[in-house]
Amino acid sequence: MTKKPFVDRIIIIGAVVEPLFVLPQALSIFRDKSAEGVVIVTWLGLSLLTALWVWYAFVHKEKMVLLYQSLFLAFNTLVIFGALLYGGRWY
Repeated sequence: MTKKPFVDRIIIIGAVVEPLFVLPQALSIFRDKSAEGVVIVTWLGLSLLTALWVWYAFVHKEKMVLLYQSLFLAFNTLVIFGALLYGGRWY
């Protein structure tokens, strides 16, 4: 059995931590009950492209990409839901 390179081990942390940076936006929307300044089209576009990555990762059995992009999609969806609920703008 070969030892995994350091980058293969550390990327797991990055795959979980990086999507967490979307959470402050979602939390802010729900805490303040305001989506002022949030552009829904931007988040929809990001989510559409993220969904393509999820599909790609699923088809190619890329577990790390699937984890990473699935977390992004989930958190992006929270932002979209909050923006729709609390008055985000479309453009």
